[in-house]
Amino acid sequence: MDIQEMLVEGSSKKVYATNQSDQVVLTLSDAFPLVPGKKKETMSDKAAINNAISAFVFEYLESYNVPSHFIKTVDAKSFLARKLDMIPIVVTVYNVSSRQLAERFGIEAGKVLEFPVVEMYFKNGSEDMPMINEYHAYALGLCDRKEMTSITRIATKVNAVLKSFFDRRKLKLINFRLEFGRGNNQILLGDEVSLDTMSIWNVKEDGSLDELEYGTKKAANTYKDLQSRILGNNQ
Repeated sequence: MDIQEMLVEGSSKKVYATNQSDQVVLTLSDAFPLVPGKKKETMSDKAAINNAISAFVFEYLESYNVPSHFIKTVDAKSFLARKLDMIPIVVTVYNVSSRQLAERFGIEAGKVLEFPVVEMYFKNGSEDMPMINEYHAYALGLCDRKEMTSITRIATKVNAVLKSFFDRRKLKLINFRLEFGRGNNQILLGDEVSLDTMSIWNVKEDGSLDELEYGTKKAANTYKDLQSRILGNNQ
């Protein structure tokens, strides 16, 4: 497998073509995803931590029959994946009301939701992706009804599997985002599933939640601790 020209460059990863037309290499970055109004930051080893977590999570989900584009790890910062026709929808699942969700709906931040909230956003190339529902998706030609059924089914299954996984490690999966694409005549989970795409809090001895601050280089110890807790006891 030979890595060839760069196909896509994002704020925290690059996608490269390979000599296999149906495969690509995703190389993660030490840079944090860009936040409007904030200075770009990087953290040493962030890419390696996220790559290790993403590879593990993809393989773990595969053991529960969740189909994804992941093939194998290439090196510390990269993994090989099936080339997908990406669907420009970002699916976000909330299990606990984050500050953003609390502000939008006037509810208490940190409240465990009785039912998970599933939201969809149109990935239209702008920083402010508009929220959409399935009818927008059909009207805009983003996907059809069968594909939407697969997307929502996979997203809810990923949530159930990962919630249980983190519960056993005294961690709470607050929210996460997923992206999907078409490949092998089916909908596959794409992109990465890492600390850049998930929000995780600590669970105290009394069951209350302790918000973990990460997303900046000041939180290097948090990244390393989460890596150890996620990968340290693979069950």
